[in-house]
Parts: sequence; structure tokens; C-alpha cells
Amino acid sequence: MGINIEVHGLKLAYDAQPVLEETSFTVERGDLVALLGANGAGKSTLLRCISRILRPTSGSILLDGQGLEQFDSKEAARKMAVVPQETTADFDFTVEDIVMMGRFPYLNRFQKEDQKDREIVRRSMEMTGVSHLAERSIAALSGGEKQRVIMARAVCQQPEALLLDEPTANLDIGYQSMLLELAARLNREQKVTVIAAIHDINLAVHHFNRFILLAGGRVMAAGRAEEVITPENIRKSYGVPATTYRHPLHGVLQVSVVRGRSSEENRSGSGPAVHVIGGGEEALPVLEFLSQRGCRLSVGPVSAQDSGCRFAHFHSLPVVIVPPFTSMNGVHKEEHLKLMRDANMVVVPPIPFGEGNLPIFEEVETALDEGKPVYIIDLAGVDRRDYSGEARQLLESLVEKGAEVLETVDELHETICSGGGK
Repeated sequence: MGINIEVHGLKLAYDAQPVLEETSFTVERGDLVALLGANGAGKSTLLRCISRILRPTSGSILLDGQGLEQFDSKEAARKMAVVPQETTADFDFTVEDIVMMGRFPYLNRFQKEDQKDREIVRRSMEMTGVSHLAERSIAALSGGEKQRVIMARAVCQQPEALLLDEPTANLDIGYQSMLLELAARLNREQKVTVIAAIHDINLAVHHFNRFILLAGGRVMAAGRAEEVITPENIRKSYGVPATTYRHPLHGVLQVSVVRGRSSEENRSGSGPAVHVIGGGEEALPVLEFLSQRGCRLSVGPVSAQDSGCRFAHFHSLPVVIVPPFTSMNGVHKEEHLKLMRDANMVVVPPIPFGEGNLPIFEEVETALDEGKPVYIIDLAGVDRRDYSGEARQLLESLVEKGAEVLETVDELHETICSGGGK
């Protein structure tokens, strides 16, 4: 099973507007490929050329070294199955009838399907989760249900290559995962070559291992995720700034399209200046909350590897950086105290406490003595986050000196809106 697909110098235009321009690439037998690119990049047009719905102006497409035009319609249907982007239902066929159409490439004229064909239809419907719809009219189904029925028909063809054009567009998150995992399973178990046009990059990287990025009808990059899905390629192809990172739970490459603030924008923000103590994942919701409300932020002290430090660099924020597993020196302490003095208020997120970060609060106490407003979030839950045995006593001491306790980050909104700390 599986076929090699070679595309050489493909060109095609709609009303003199070029859509594909010298598009060339090779998909090896058994590859699992996601076609990526912005709207209008040529993804759907390319798949329609491979599936013979469209005829390119020039160029060639080879299946296992043989020109696509050399296959008759039945041969091509046994080689490739297509799940289109949109499914129309003009006739009142049942779901089982639609899926059975996947067996037509294997039947002679006037030949009736046999028990083997019916068994393949049954298994295909089970694999795609549409067995319970077998007797329903295709016209009565939702868009997502129709999409799964068409996927069942494609599976029923038992193709060597599966072409998917935005197959998850009408599906909820559960069926998106099921359908793409089914494509991956066919690839894994039967070596079916899969090419799918996918809009959602973060969905694609979970299910595919090779990627082709189109831009302006040309191949901008092809290869593994690390080679194709880069901030520079995303910027050039989609026209937006982006950052890429490894998800901390499953390790898969992810894309985040988030516009960072320049240092000038951070200084001129309309909200109050807020210094956020410490970092780590626990501080990120607080930083995001305040950033979205236009606050002028500063961060620290944190280590260079800390997620709070990465947040600060992405948004061009002032930050105090200390070496990991070491105490702050005099320079760090002065930098920290200066950031608090420059801020309208200081916020202590619900961060974990250990021996390493307790000295940070010496400067917080100094800021309180100088009349700086300090807000501590979730003092009640500090014992769950305290690995030093001293954090509660330290924070309660700050409260005695005038720090205010907030139960949740949401309470910061009222503080900001009321002009607290100004």
C-alpha cells in the first residue's frame, strides 16, 4: 500500500490570477503530510489538481513514476480517495448508500456488490463513527455528520493515497481528533499515503510528521515540523508575528500568534505601572491579566530559564534576572527595589516559596516602608505552596505593614479600575 506522489512545476491560474506557480515537491510512499498555508496560498487548488478535478496549465503529477493522465477514472479511484472541503447532498441517498459508493471502482458495469463489499462498508462506517446513521438520509445530516460519512466512503475505497481538503472544518474538537487519528492509523497500519490541507497548525502537528508550507502558490518549506514551522516562516506566509515552543505536557511543537508589546508601548500604556514579584507558571495568569488591561509591567527577580522571564522578553518588559540556584547580590537587590519604586503598585502572585526566593521579600518590605501599595494574591493557599515553612509568617508580616490581601487575580481588576496605587 501507499504510493509516491511527485509534483513538478505545477502552474494554474483563475481568471488570469496565478494560484499555483512552479509548485514542486515529492511525497514518499507512506508519508503523512500536512499542507499548510494562509487562505489563498493554493492548498485546495493543489489537492484538486492531484485528484484530477482541475487540470493545471503546465507541469506534471506522477503516481509511482507514472503520469496522472495515464490512469483511467477507476484506476485513479483505486489509487486515491478524496475528502473534499464541502459536501453537497442533492439526492436522497442513505448513509450506507453513500459509503457503498466507495466500492464502485472495484465493480464492473452492472455488477452488484457482494458480501465482501458489504463487510468493508460496515467496517468503514464503524471506523468513522457513522454506523448509527446507516439508514438516515444524507440530506438530513449536519455538516459534521456529512463530513464523517464522506470520510467513511473514502476509507471504503481502500485507497493507496488519501487526500483530505480541510477535513475538520465542520467538526467539533472530539471528531477532529478522531478523524485525523483515523488518517494516521490508516497511514500507520496500511501505509496509506496521506496529504491533508489543514488550517490549524497546532492541530496538524499532533497528527502529522511531514509538512509542506505554501505561500503564493509556491512551496516555501517542506520537511519536519522544526524545519517548516518557524517564526520566520509563519511571519512570511501568514503575515503575522508568531512564536514557537514545545508544549510542557506532550512536547509537541506549538505556534502562538501573540503580538508582543514594544518597550515604547510598555512605557506609554494607559494603565498603572505594576511590578510583579517572581515568576514561574503561577505568575503567568497574573502577567497576562495585567497585560491585557494595558498595565505597564515589570517582572522579577527570575532566572533566565523562567517562564516569567520569557514573558518579559517577549513583551519587552523590564526584568531582574538572577542566576539559578543562587541568592541575589547587591546589584540585583538595587535593580529590584528600583523597579518597585518606579511602579504604582506591587503584586505578589500565588507563587511557590522556597529558601531561594524568600530573600526577595526584603526589598518588598522596604517598598512597603516607603509607602508603596503591595497586593498579595491567595494568602489563604500559601501553605500548599510553601516549601520553606516560613512563607506564611513572612507574608503575614507584610500584611501587618500594610500589604493588602486579594483572594483571586480577578480582584486586581477592581483595584486597577479604582486607581489603586496611583
